[in-house]
Amino acid sequence: MGIKKPSWLEALYVEKFFVPCSIHESAKKNEKNVCCLDCCISICPHCVTSHRFHRLLQIRRYVYHEVVRLEDLENLIDCSNIQAYTINNAKVVFIKKRPQNRQFKGGNYCTSCDRSLQEPYIHCSLGCKVRVLRLVELS
Repeated sequence: MGIKKPSWLEALYVEKFFVPCSIHESAKKNEKNVCCLDCCISICPHCVTSHRFHRLLQIRRYVYHEVVRLEDLENLIDCSNIQAYTINNAKVVFIKKRPQNRQFKGGNYCTSCDRSLQEPYIHCSLGCKVRVLRLVELS
């Protein structure tokens, strides 16, 4: 029996975040920074009222990369072995892999993209973990 990939997971990769909402173009603070897990779309804070009974996940930005609070994500999917970072006193994980900036000697490497990691982690992002799990499932 394989691992069932939640449908909302794809939305985290393909939906555009931190772009203006086309529905609320004239409103202030209209950047899409929420993922509706039930509709599998990105929405802005003004759209949230239309999705108030849906499961919502706030997307945050750290150094031009999209992150999610570990606390929020752990309730939805297994985040074990993904390296978390502390940003504004909250643990976050990256949604997508990040480019490797410099050579690293020793320690762990991401099983998907070879990014250097702290021990005991083996995935640099949620995307890399899902990719590896899918490859293992297919083999």
